Amino acid sequence: MIIATDIGNTNIVVGFMEEGDVKKVFRIATDRGRTSDEYKLLIDVFMREEGIEKSAIKDFVISSVVPPLVPIFKTVSKKLLGKDAFVITPDSKLGFRLCVDEPKLVGTDRLCDVAGGRAIFPKGNVCVVDFGTATAFNIITKDNCFIGGPIGVGIISAANALFVKTAKLPRIMLSRPESAIGKDTVSEMQSGIVLGLSGMVDRLIEEIEKELGESVRVVATGGISHVMKGVSKRIEVFDRALTLKGMYEIYKLQDRGD
Repeated sequence: MIIATDIGNTNIVVGFMEEGDVKKVFRIATDRGRTSDEYKLLIDVFMREEGIEKSAIKDFVISSVVPPLVPIFKTVSKKLLGKDAFVITPDSKLGFRLCVDEPKLVGTDRLCDVAGGRAIFPKGNVCVVDFGTATAFNIITKDNCFIGGPIGVGIISAANALFVKTAKLPRIMLSRPESAIGKDTVSEMQSGIVLGLSGMVDRLIEEIEKELGESVRVVATGGISHVMKGVSKRIEVFDRALTLKGMYEIYKLQDRGD
């Protein structure tokens, strides 16, 4: 079993994985002010509550888009397992090529999404849409090139912006709207945000296919991706744990001794 730690701008997702399957997972709010001892304690408590023995953990894997937290979690690995963590970077063995202008600046969450998407669709062009703080489109071509992809506003960011920047619009629960028009403020906001974002997704996939001149398989991930089920016409597969699974796919390619 390995601990896969996906450090994002809003949440840190910690997955306990065995042979690529996510056995247990929990989320921690991203807080740059926490120490390694505090993060280790949270993991220790979760392991104790879930009955996970430390002896069952053989490795610690990190993917992070928050650079200051990488050394913190490397220390967590040392304290928890007594070994150095494997930190995914653009220089890691990925199983695909980085065909972008600035490969070293690609977020590792995008690399993990691509690895996870390729595992679902081993052939052809694949786009993984990650509904996180931003909405990121991550494209791998049929010849195994990561070519980037557009980045748009995140669904939670959009909802929060309406609440924070307006005097009368409330904070809402995001869910599939029953009507495009809406009958009250909440349903109108749900329509504008959820249907609006799904329209952005479908249109961008259409434009991506025009540029490639070929069809694209579409996978969705991210904690809020489920609200797009039955809304987006182009998303074929939903997997909220895809980034963790992609981390494992990349981890498998490394020579970690043992």
